[in-house]
Amino acid sequence: MLGLILPRGCAGCDKPDEILCSDCQSLFRRHTVLPLNGTPSGASDGTPGAATAPNALNGIPSAAIQQPACAMIYAAGTYQGHVRRAILSWKDHGDTECDKAFSQVCRQLVADSGIIETLQTKPQTLPQPMPQTEHQTGSQTQILVVPAPSSPKSMRTRGRRHLWPLAKAAAAELAAAGVEACAVNALRTRHIQGKAVETHSALGRAARLDGQLEVNDPGLIAGKKVLILDDIVTTGTTMRRCAEAIRGARGSVVGGLALAAVPPPAER
Repeated sequence: MLGLILPRGCAGCDKPDEILCSDCQSLFRRHTVLPLNGTPSGASDGTPGAATAPNALNGIPSAAIQQPACAMIYAAGTYQGHVRRAILSWKDHGDTECDKAFSQVCRQLVADSGIIETLQTKPQTLPQPMPQTEHQTGSQTQILVVPAPSSPKSMRTRGRRHLWPLAKAAAAELAAAGVEACAVNALRTRHIQGKAVETHSALGRAARLDGQLEVNDPGLIAGKKVLILDDIVTTGTTMRRCAEAIRGARGSVVGGLALAAVPPPAER
């Protein structure tokens, strides 16, 4: 009945009677891999330098994925066209019906990335997913899925923590594979101005976040492995600042997940 009164279309392409159509879903299976700690050459200028071709995960040896020399960011799609439109509809225009679709995208990305193989334990029986709480986690949790925080202004505008359902989905996928995992909102921001995707240089993004991210309770992070989650990766600055805050609280960052990565200027 609601569909008759308020018909909707796909968040990406506007195909009738779809939330995220199969064609648009397939665009979130064209993965990109980026280094979390600088470029492959070892620099740390924030410029994306890793593979950006469709299905980039498939071009990397499994051993390299499972035991990377440095933590990696795994992005589900490329932030352009229908992918960009779908994310913006969900993130900034209140299309919460996309929560389920993007949660599934995150679960698939966890499965494809090789993170499970890196962290997998071999218990007698698979553990049940741990309670997903916004600020607490069990002491025996092997890995925490921590969403990048939004500014207070952005949260007031959206009226929700938009990454929270996705963080719970990523933790559930890890738990289903035998990795004890829990989602927790462990990070917060202070006085951040503007949106990261609207800041046009790596230096600008670094300045925007300099000293503005902190851990809510270092006791939740200390000694834990952490997987960071964000919606969009542009230069990787937000992920790196999150990682710095987590490491400062004696946590160990094992990687990052994102719905999409902004392509290099030459590919836009």
